Amino acid sequence: MSSRVTRAAVRGSPTLDTEQRLIAAAERLFAEQGVGAVSLRTVMQAAGTNVASVHYHFGSKERLLEAVLCSRLDQVAVERDAVLLKLPEGEVVAHELARAFVQPVVAVLASGGGHWIRLVGHLLATGDEGLDTISASFFQRNAAFVELLRRLCPGVATRTLNFRLTQAMNLTLNVLGDVERARRLLGEDSVTWSDDEVVADLVEVVTSVLAGLPKR
Repeated sequence: MSSRVTRAAVRGSPTLDTEQRLIAAAERLFAEQGVGAVSLRTVMQAAGTNVASVHYHFGSKERLLEAVLCSRLDQVAVERDAVLLKLPEGEVVAHELARAFVQPVVAVLASGGGHWIRLVGHLLATGDEGLDTISASFFQRNAAFVELLRRLCPGVATRTLNFRLTQAMNLTLNVLGDVERARRLLGEDSVTWSDDEVVADLVEVVTSVLAGLPKR
């Protein structure tokens, strides 16, 4: 589950145009060092471009960060909608809804988006710059999912549903952003814990977050 976008690949790949190289380099650097610690010059050097190209394509570091975040937010939304379309019609099942929430992030990770997952997880945990970009579009991009969650939990306040959804996102990004850390926390119990089992256990926990405690 490691990122496939290496520093050398970002710098030298003939398949990536200048804008893509800048986004890929910024994604990695922001995730590794934090947004505040990374200058545009550092991004430029990692991408093998010049400072003028950064300003030409994005204008500022804030706009570059927004481009980094939105590039894979769109991917997650498309992946999630595709999974939702495959769900059986009729009653909404909490476990299937949780799988539809987690699986698109797994797909991003498999496509080389490990740095992006860690970056977004960090922004959510710290409230760092860039959080507004995520929160402003999160529920809009996930409108179909939110509607199914509302059907799963009739009568539950929208605020509560949104809170559950954001906590499910925090949990998913925290685990998938550093699977090895999740393993280390379990000590000896993690020796035979495969990637597929990590995802399966994550889906189970997200199921409980989305559905809430059973009524007594």
